[in-house]
Amino acid sequence: MNTFIRPLEGKNSVWRYLLSLLLIVGLFFFGSIVTVFFMFFSTIVNPSLTMDWDEAVLSDPLVAFYLEHIVYFIVIPGMWLAVRFILKRRFLSLITPNQALNWKKIIFGFSTYFILMIIAELIDFTINSESFALQEFHTPRFLWLLGAALFLVPFQTSAEEFLFRGFLLQFAGKLTNHTFVLTVIVGGVFGALHFANPEMDKGAFWMAVGYLAIGMIWTFISIKTGSMELSLGGHAANNMFLAIFLTEDHSVYSGIPSLFLYSGTHEVYDGLSTLAVNVIFACIALYFHKKEKKQQGI
Repeated sequence: MNTFIRPLEGKNSVWRYLLSLLLIVGLFFFGSIVTVFFMFFSTIVNPSLTMDWDEAVLSDPLVAFYLEHIVYFIVIPGMWLAVRFILKRRFLSLITPNQALNWKKIIFGFSTYFILMIIAELIDFTINSESFALQEFHTPRFLWLLGAALFLVPFQTSAEEFLFRGFLLQFAGKLTNHTFVLTVIVGGVFGALHFANPEMDKGAFWMAVGYLAIGMIWTFISIKTGSMELSLGGHAANNMFLAIFLTEDHSVYSGIPSLFLYSGTHEVYDGLSTLAVNVIFACIALYFHKKEKKQQGI
């Protein structure tokens, strides 16, 4: 039995999962309200900032980038409370059934995905160099961005992993342990929730292919390896790479002082390259996991 999908410890009845989900969703909405409050408060402290109330965004995307991470500092403790006191088990059980994190897996997932992202963007640059432009470099603003990418983005990606490849995967695991069904359900929900991202304006079909590929493949990896450590590292690499190196108009990271501005509308390439990167990542990740198990004599 896959003890990651179906934890042996704790009290994992359906009503406890539903109560936990209610708490997590409630804290997410509360965190969103707190975020909007601090955005409004920042316009009072700094009158040069303005607030677009229709979009709930600040005039300075870098300040907004920082404040948008407040919600994760509320949601992650909420998930800890739900797991610890409602499901009555270790929070670590959302990540792995083992007694400690496997940092080797997390680092391997991060470095492998980061390298694959670099390769994909270099290929894109070779084909569509006119779509890339260096942004005007301001050292203080870039250092602020780098700090956020290194220390805040991992909170955001980890929160999503804890929720989808942890809590929701284990909740769905009470209903079925079929790999394909779990991959489609959990990965599909993850991908569908990203359909609201502004990137969909580039080409909804191919962007949807990319989001669904990421959601399903990362879920498949977590099921097959019996933990979320590889996807935890890969997810952080994806978002950190984009924040530091590549921004574009009409994107989640629009307007931040990344090194490059991407102006291409090559949605077919974007969708297929995302699919390719994640298929390759899955093959490498599963090979790494198999090799590690063999070394451990499992």
